[in-house]
Amino acid sequence: MKILLNVMLVLNGLTELLASATLILGANGLSAAGTGAMWSMHYGFAALAIASVSVWAWSYRSNLAVMTTVIGTLLVFHAGLCLSLALAGDQVVGMAIHGITAVMCVVLFARRGRLSTS
Repeated sequence: MKILLNVMLVLNGLTELLASATLILGANGLSAAGTGAMWSMHYGFAALAIASVSVWAWSYRSNLAVMTTVIGTLLVFHAGLCLSLALAGDQVVGMAIHGITAVMCVVLFARRGRLSTS
């Protein structure tokens, strides 16, 4: 379970960091300043916040209370985005990555008792 947790946290961090950079620096990001079309940049900062969860939680990977909250939050985020991307139907790779991460979170949440060292 510890290896799966590490993989999930790294995948979450890298995926959302890339998404954040793409959204903030993309066509509807900083370059759209003053046009009222900067919605992409706003979502980019939300993706950055989700990416930062991996960093903030890293040193607490053996703390059951912290990991329950982190895994639950990431489960809702990734499952929701997987569903949203599936409905939109235009980003199959993103849907797959969020779906895989959501499944990892389901497994980790169901077996989270094995993450605790105390």
